[in-house]
Amino acid sequence: MSTGIVEAVSVSTSSRAVASSRASTARRTIRASSSPSSRLDRCSAPRAVPSRVGSARTSGVGFASISAPRRSTLTRGDDTYSGTDRSGTTASALSAAGASSAFAVGIEAFFSFLGSALAALVAGFVALSAWRRNLGLLRPRLTLSKSPRIARLVDSCPALHRPLRPPLLLQTSLAQLIAYLLKRNLVPEARWTRETLTTEDGGEIALEWYECCDEDDVWNGLEGDGSVTASLPSAAPVTCVLHTLTGTAADFVVLAREAARRGFRPVVCLRRGHLDAPLRTPKFNLLGNCDDLDVHLEAIRVKFPGAKLFGYGESAGTGLAVRYSGEKGTRNPFAAVSCVCPGYDTTEGGAFSRFEPLLDRHLLASVKEMFLSANEELIRGFDRAYEAPGYDELIAAPDMAELQRRLYGVEGYSSLAEYHDRTNPMGTVRDIAVPMLVINSDDDPICAPSNVDDNLWAFEGDVDRALVRTPIGTHCCFYEGRTLRPRSSWAHEASLEFFESVLNDG
Repeated sequence: MSTGIVEAVSVSTSSRAVASSRASTARRTIRASSSPSSRLDRCSAPRAVPSRVGSARTSGVGFASISAPRRSTLTRGDDTYSGTDRSGTTASALSAAGASSAFAVGIEAFFSFLGSALAALVAGFVALSAWRRNLGLLRPRLTLSKSPRIARLVDSCPALHRPLRPPLLLQTSLAQLIAYLLKRNLVPEARWTRETLTTEDGGEIALEWYECCDEDDVWNGLEGDGSVTASLPSAAPVTCVLHTLTGTAADFVVLAREAARRGFRPVVCLRRGHLDAPLRTPKFNLLGNCDDLDVHLEAIRVKFPGAKLFGYGESAGTGLAVRYSGEKGTRNPFAAVSCVCPGYDTTEGGAFSRFEPLLDRHLLASVKEMFLSANEELIRGFDRAYEAPGYDELIAAPDMAELQRRLYGVEGYSSLAEYHDRTNPMGTVRDIAVPMLVINSDDDPICAPSNVDDNLWAFEGDVDRALVRTPIGTHCCFYEGRTLRPRSSWAHEASLEFFESVLNDG
């Protein structure tokens, strides 16, 4: 026991000595810290953390924690951020900012390139257009018969002797076709007066008389023409429009306005099935019917007995114009005829077999909807009365050529042979006795250029006929304009100048 007491006293004495030594060291440190130099040392030197002597937890731990880097943590809500992680986040942010900046620079460079490319493209279009005009590449090519009169008439038509002027963006066939499909949405509505006529078999046809267009024509840059036709004299010449395969009066607003401006009275001769009403009889004609046209023209002559009549046909309407003029010969009510984009021969292997496939499908669907689907019940009744292809066979036709072969019954003929014999325009072309202007385009996807090449014989001999072929114009378009949008049709201008030339020639 005495030994334990001695050891305890010895430890106690040693502890007091250590405590006294530490207190003395602390006093010296406080006095030294009062000098200026010691303040700097104090800021830079690590501070020792005192610990209890004899404790295992403090065996070098306090000084070890001073010598190693200390990690601090910041707690914000539920998230804890490490001091060492923050430097990594900063680096990531800088890297993302650099990438974003590089992306922005890339986008700016791309749009700059795109703008330059677009400017170059526009400049190229302008240069190409000017080049084509200056070299006369868009100038129409004329083929005249041997008649001195037709040469005289053509000489009086300025449009036939100058290059076409298509708008900048309508330099191709596809572009002009797209514009043609859009024109109904861009041309303002006109006022028409309908005169409904009944044929001998009870069919219904009509005359659509153009009155005026009150609205401005944004498409062609024309102001409203008011009641322009009301001021025309009763003897004013009449432009009789023979429309397209599925056409209506709305397709000819631009022509009607230009004709009225030149002093003509425009009227559209609507065929069976084109009156926005069901058929009255199970009969219609893709190219029209000469007997029905007789009814049209007789009604016009009764209304304006002193007026000269001029026939303007487009596409399918040209077939009727040619066939009718040939059948009438010297008794033709028309003083002259203009045919824009005719198909010429309509027999087997002819015009209906040469449509561009995509447009063939488009026309086929339009014809089926307009004539068959809209009159299904009437035509099915016809099936039971005649031995001819019925509704089911007609609606199943795979293309326009096959549909034409099957339509002879509803056209009013007993066989396909009789149909061709009574409707083919080229069957009577030699007997046409009035001046005729024919316009075809080299890029027409409906009435193919091969149709023209196969029928050049029609312009031979001592007849009053002129064939005009253009390098651009596609099917019934021929748009012109000095800016980006079409303002007029070259074919309209050429046709009306031809009619004026006939009037002036007497």
